[in-house]
Amino acid sequence: MGLYDRDYGRQERTAWDRIENPRSITIILIVVTVAVFFLEILFQTTSTVRIPGAGDMQVKTSPVADWLAVYADTLYKPWMWWQFLSYGFVHDFQKIFHILFNMLGLFFFGRIIEQKLGQMEFLRFYLVAIVFGGIVASITNLITFQIAGVQASTIGASGAVVATVILFACHYPHQQIYLMMVFPVKAWVAAVLFVAMDVAGALGLMASMGSSGNTAFTVHLAGAAFALVYFFQRWNLRFLSPGALTDIPARMRDRSRRMKIKLHDPDKKLEKEAEDADRILAKIHQQGESSLTAAERKVLERYSRRQREKRNQ
Repeated sequence: MGLYDRDYGRQERTAWDRIENPRSITIILIVVTVAVFFLEILFQTTSTVRIPGAGDMQVKTSPVADWLAVYADTLYKPWMWWQFLSYGFVHDFQKIFHILFNMLGLFFFGRIIEQKLGQMEFLRFYLVAIVFGGIVASITNLITFQIAGVQASTIGASGAVVATVILFACHYPHQQIYLMMVFPVKAWVAAVLFVAMDVAGALGLMASMGSSGNTAFTVHLAGAAFALVYFFQRWNLRFLSPGALTDIPARMRDRSRRMKIKLHDPDKKLEKEAEDADRILAKIHQQGESSLTAAERKVLERYSRRQREKRNQ
């Protein structure tokens, strides 16, 4: 072991120093989102709309955005539920800052959270945040339609990006970040400000201050809520992976056999416990402690307690 391999020989690393793999899920998500943005521009159309008292107006639309957006009626049309995911990859092609700010936030914070959670877990986290935000958006649009009679749609990755930023603040609350790339603040302070602004926006207070009424504040709040629950409940979404889903029938059959035949074999049980502990420790080394499920934590605690009892005998 060299001098700089020892703990006291290492420099303290910040959250920004943890980015080690430039080819990441975050970059892939950005590339896909930007590709959809250019498809919107490529297939844009212009139509004439007559507005009472204002005459004719040229309006630009894109069938790509219209097709992928989430609507109020998406909620009660199961064959359209894929829109709960697709809307998160669509942005307003007439406002470059919409996609620019979202992708900058995803680039700076997503790569760090990806290193913390692991590539596939971060992908699951991001996509579930989009879906949860899409359901909230559909409910919000439905309420808006019933109150004001206005048919609304929702697009954009803002909810999932907010979820990523909030999760970053949970893991690195004292990390300094720059609001608007100018003002240095702690990550937890920025998170509180973002949530407070979204709450104000959802209550209609931001409109009185000149903020755009097109911002999906409720979707932002949905992303923030999902990130907070994910962090404090120590969730792990590995059960949503394709391999885990295909293993469900086999696990159910195995559990059924174990319920029918219960054999008491202490040595085998101890060996199994030791193997599970080794596997969990290897997982901590590769993906970090936050990747553990509640069941894995209990196994590790039980194994640690048993080892202490053996040493005290």
